[in-house]
Amino acid sequence: MTLYEMAQEYRANTALLELRVKQLQAAQRRARQKEVKYRLKQRVSFLRMLINESRKNAFEMEHYYDRGGDAYADQRAV
Repeated sequence: MTLYEMAQEYRANTALLELRVKQLQAAQRRARQKEVKYRLKQRVSFLRMLINESRKNAFEMEHYYDRGGDAYADQRAV
């Protein structure tokens, strides 16, 4: 599997995570108990972190060979 193919897998999985976030947000709006709303909010927050990491990794894989392979090694993650 090439880096580009792996990046496409990351992008596909990111789309699934984004769909799950939308589902959890809808459940959060419908929830009546504060504890349930809080737990759903925490899950959404965690999934957003995973989404951001997945996007970052996909980008790095897609552009790995653009400038010698380690072009982004000295940059901080956002």
